[in-house]
Amino acid sequence: MTMRTCALLATMMLLAGCASDPDMTVKHRLPHGSTVAVVMLEDCTIAQQTDCDGSGVKASATVVRVLSQKPGLHAVSLPRPVGPKAPLTDDAAIAYAQAKGYRYVINGEVQDYYRTGHVALHSDRAGLSVRVFNTSNGLELLAYTYQEDSRTHFTSPDDMLEDMAKQLANAIVTEPKRQHQGNFLLYKGN
Repeated sequence: MTMRTCALLATMMLLAGCASDPDMTVKHRLPHGSTVAVVMLEDCTIAQQTDCDGSGVKASATVVRVLSQKPGLHAVSLPRPVGPKAPLTDDAAIAYAQAKGYRYVINGEVQDYYRTGHVALHSDRAGLSVRVFNTSNGLELLAYTYQEDSRTHFTSPDDMLEDMAKQLANAIVTEPKRQHQGNFLLYKGN
């Protein structure tokens, strides 16, 4: 192997080792055709970080939009019953959504939301932590936590939140059985 090939191989191994996956625990998925209520997420509470103000509203709108685009899933937004930076316990979110008539609810927090611009020395960041619950029994169906930094300075926090919402959408709903079954042609020979 040439020196260039070795260097490229080492770089690829380093990049693959640095990549991280979201922390996601899926205990149960939502049935196809479900409606899930998304309680407006809590704003991040990092001191002297003004980008945190309103981050919960932005993240919630993104999550609702992306989840609603998933076939077999309908997402609705619920206003936050407490202030944007006040914590909302999971039990309170479950009771709130159940009182509104929803079977499934998403509660969570924006952990980080930092926008620097394209010429800054620091990178943009976004972090999200959400949980999905069944309101009839309080069972946690899914937990998702992820923190991302923009390495290229071209990915905004909103783009990162959209990617996180897509990962959540792919994990949250069960696909109908007909999508798992294929119509295969079997070659029987002569």
